[in-house]
Amino acid sequence: MRPIRFGTEGWRAVLADDYTFDRVRAVARASANWFKQQPHRAPIAIGHDTRFLGDRFAAAVADELADGGLDTRLCAGFVPTPAICFYVVENSLGGAVVLTASHNRAEWNGVKVKRPEGASVLDQDAKWIGEEANRLLSAQPDGGEKALPREHEPFDIREEYLDRLLSMVDRDAIARAELIVVADLMHGAGTGFFDEALRRAGCAEVRAVRAAPDPTFGGMQPEPIGPNLEASIPLTASPDVAVGLATDGDGDRFAMMAHGEYLDIQRTIVFILYHLLKNRGWRGRVIRTINVTSMLDRLCEHFGCTVTETPVGFKNIAPHMIESTDIILGVEESGGFGIRGHLPDRDGSLTALTACEALAYERKPVREILADVFALAGGEFFFDRDDHRLSQDGRDRVRDRLPSFVPDAIAGQPVAEINRLDGAKFIRKDGSWLLLRLSGTEPLVRVYSEARSKQDLAALLAAGRQFVQEMAGG
Repeated sequence: MRPIRFGTEGWRAVLADDYTFDRVRAVARASANWFKQQPHRAPIAIGHDTRFLGDRFAAAVADELADGGLDTRLCAGFVPTPAICFYVVENSLGGAVVLTASHNRAEWNGVKVKRPEGASVLDQDAKWIGEEANRLLSAQPDGGEKALPREHEPFDIREEYLDRLLSMVDRDAIARAELIVVADLMHGAGTGFFDEALRRAGCAEVRAVRAAPDPTFGGMQPEPIGPNLEASIPLTASPDVAVGLATDGDGDRFAMMAHGEYLDIQRTIVFILYHLLKNRGWRGRVIRTINVTSMLDRLCEHFGCTVTETPVGFKNIAPHMIESTDIILGVEESGGFGIRGHLPDRDGSLTALTACEALAYERKPVREILADVFALAGGEFFFDRDDHRLSQDGRDRVRDRLPSFVPDAIAGQPVAEINRLDGAKFIRKDGSWLLLRLSGTEPLVRVYSEARSKQDLAALLAAGRQFVQEMAGG
């Protein structure tokens, strides 16, 4: 089996292959050893999403933490990750262990370890937990003798969490707007949370799609991107539907649809930010990852806000949000939004409510709001991403060659700037860019690009594909 390694967001592995009860128990024991080293020794929450055997894996984790001398609280059923993070913060707990593989396919599961602030553990701590888990497995490779299952204090945070979400938006404005929305739950842990928040906020009608919990996610990867939202995108073409909203398998990511089309994440990002800056009048700092649209920077410049760039992964945004109160928004390309006054972590349900508030304030369709955004951001940019699955040898060659890779030109234009904060981002004079980076959660090389036309975007992505093939070659 592969060594346990925490990536961009926790440890993930394939069920019955690398994700087994013995290995999950080892990660739990390692997490317990880490929690016991921290000054905050309050109880630890354990939660899970809708994946296969989630409740049993969560109970096994709770047993291991209890055997390690920690007080535990076990979720009464599946729970979105942001709700567990809220529970930790609201009750001053020592942290949480969440059993989820987020947006990965049904055959995957994973473990996220959360700090007392509700954010994921830092890189060095995640690395320590992974190494400790591998050490424990080596010392006792068969998992050892199991203690009898324990009783754990249950928790149900649904009502308190929904109340918190509703306190963060203008419910009266949303109710007056009489919005009809499509909500795609993707059969995940947002079911009964994401859609119910929209109902209680005052939406006139919530047309829920894939709203039954399903460990197979209906055979679809529970990642809210265009190809995976074919069940809900057409429903937004109806003239009475204001917007379509979606969340992922564990409820922390967010996506939008409107006018019968998927709204790519970069447009969603500037849509949400525009509302916070214009209608709420917020000012301060915005934290974004390296693969987020440059339209965000131009929008911030117009409203007099500053931008801080981080590597990919919300774990790189969270420390900024913990340390400072002047941050308006923390945002990443994968659909993670952290909004001021809530958690230093992503929350798909709060972002959905904020999108509804934006529509209620603007009183115009999504496409017209975006036209206003593009006018302030110096024009419209187009974004897309390709994922390239390589052999392990090919991936290793890309890893070794990418840090020194310098192309003479990209799609016929010279490179004006290279940013190696995470992978390699090649920026051209007109502001278009190409980013190559290794995924931290999957065996992939990701190619991201943004350009001023769809034609130029296609050329940049083709160039990125060729670069990856050249570096992966023998």
